[in-house]
Amino acid sequence: MSKENSSNFEKEEKDASTLSELFDKAFDLFNNINKTDEPTNSSKIQSDIKRTMNMLEEATRLVSIVDMFSQNESFDEVATENIKYFLLPAFLGTLATKICNTDDRMHIVNVAEIYFVDFLKRVKAYGLTDIDVPEITSEREKENASQRVRTNAELITEMVNRRNTKLQRYKEQKELESRLQILKKSLSDPNIDDEVKREYFVILVKLYVNLTIEELNSLAAEKPILEHMKNMGKSDTMSTQVPQKHKPSLPKLQPIIITRDEMQKKVFGSGYPSLPVLTVQEFYEQRVKEGDWPNPAQQHQANSKCLQDLAGSQERDNEEDIKKEEMIEADDPETLRQLRAMDEYKDTHRRGWGNRANRS
Repeated sequence: MSKENSSNFEKEEKDASTLSELFDKAFDLFNNINKTDEPTNSSKIQSDIKRTMNMLEEATRLVSIVDMFSQNESFDEVATENIKYFLLPAFLGTLATKICNTDDRMHIVNVAEIYFVDFLKRVKAYGLTDIDVPEITSEREKENASQRVRTNAELITEMVNRRNTKLQRYKEQKELESRLQILKKSLSDPNIDDEVKREYFVILVKLYVNLTIEELNSLAAEKPILEHMKNMGKSDTMSTQVPQKHKPSLPKLQPIIITRDEMQKKVFGSGYPSLPVLTVQEFYEQRVKEGDWPNPAQQHQANSKCLQDLAGSQERDNEEDIKKEEMIEADDPETLRQLRAMDEYKDTHRRGWGNRANRS
């Protein structure tokens, strides 16, 4: 093996390790957000959501760089360790729906839809599901499609089919969750069989297929309400004509899906024209421009400044300690008075005496 090939192999191994660790950390945060009893709109949860989404976006970037998923391979050719990366858009879509404190909820809904549809299209392309992936359509297109008058028989048949499909999906989901809990206990075993580990990730992906379909149905029901509220808001503004202060608009969330270049973006990036998906380079440049990621020069300056501040702080602390010891050795009256006062205070105020809550 040549020196160049050896260097490239070591770099790929390092990137794979970094990607796996990044995904696992983000997955733990994702699960904690879903399990917490704290309100979703709290500042802490919103901060955790943003942090986790940034980590998942970075993982998506790394997956795109190594061109992990190909249209020409089958699912049997996907390595067991790589199956979990199918879940990246599903996790990002789920977190997007939890974003609060935004003036444009419709935009968030559209972004989440793109993530969910991208997830379903990819797993269907690899044969992990056979569902009909819904196409993303605008409200105007839905209105035009709904103008056709349907008979009562058609409506009843549609309702029955929808109910049966929902019941079947619910039963399947419970079976998947039960099997997943059994397999999850085996993951802690360092000698776990590769087939068991593969089955765990496959079931996890299938479970999120069902969850994603439910999320898409909820978003589809939410969109007409948001559209109605938007129209009502326009009417109120036109009737009152009250001047309002201009608020600076925050940068809008843009979806980044598993795509490496412009050609792949045209294939996988189907969606709203106003919501373009980002390639790897576009995603990196956007993060640097928004200030979320520093460029290499800024990172070097920040690291140097932090080290200088830390050294200065330690030096000041050492000087204060030395000065205090010198004053004690010199029998400084004020220092001795402070020490005696502290000793007397400790004699009359034992530790724990101040906490008298619920005591007689």
